[in-house]
Amino acid sequence: MNNQRPNPASPRRFEWFESLLSVLNSIGTLWIFVLMVVISLDVIGRTAFNAPLPGVLELVRLSIVGIVFIQLAHTLRAGRITRADNLLRILQRRRPRWGYGLEMLFSLTGAMIFVVLLRASSPLFLRSWESGEYAGIEGYITYPVWPVRLIILIGSLCAGLQFLLFAWRDLQVVLSGVPPIEDVSDSSESLAYGDKV
Repeated sequence: MNNQRPNPASPRRFEWFESLLSVLNSIGTLWIFVLMVVISLDVIGRTAFNAPLPGVLELVRLSIVGIVFIQLAHTLRAGRITRADNLLRILQRRRPRWGYGLEMLFSLTGAMIFVVLLRASSPLFLRSWESGEYAGIEGYITYPVWPVRLIILIGSLCAGLQFLLFAWRDLQVVLSGVPPIEDVSDSSESLAYGDKV
């Protein structure tokens, strides 16, 4: 008899959110590729022709923050955030209610952290939008700062929502005592929806 229940964060139920995170992740990947090309051209121009590209340092500084936040929620959803959870996994196998209850507390803490980050970043975004804040040297090359601050808001919101989805999944286990079904045959989809393989 199979005691396990389907994962409440199933593909059909939250397909829109998975699609959004995949699009954001793809944008981040493309951004990394473009940044690599720009850095390579800068190195070639600097060493071969003594003519570096202007503003590469500022672009890289802004891009690192943007790339981290635009891909953060997808990385979290896919289970690729570094964590030490061996004891937690043992507890989840032996005592599902306790193990998933603890996981739920971790997820709620993560959601609260991103709510705090979202609230702290909102005034910074508004200020940079209204003032036209930029990075770089005026008259040489400048980049507006507000797009990166907007990405921080979007990434924080998505990561917070993902933590809430994890907390909802874990609450279902706490209430029922039955862990979610783990599909070892499709580990990538299993990871993408918060199951552990």
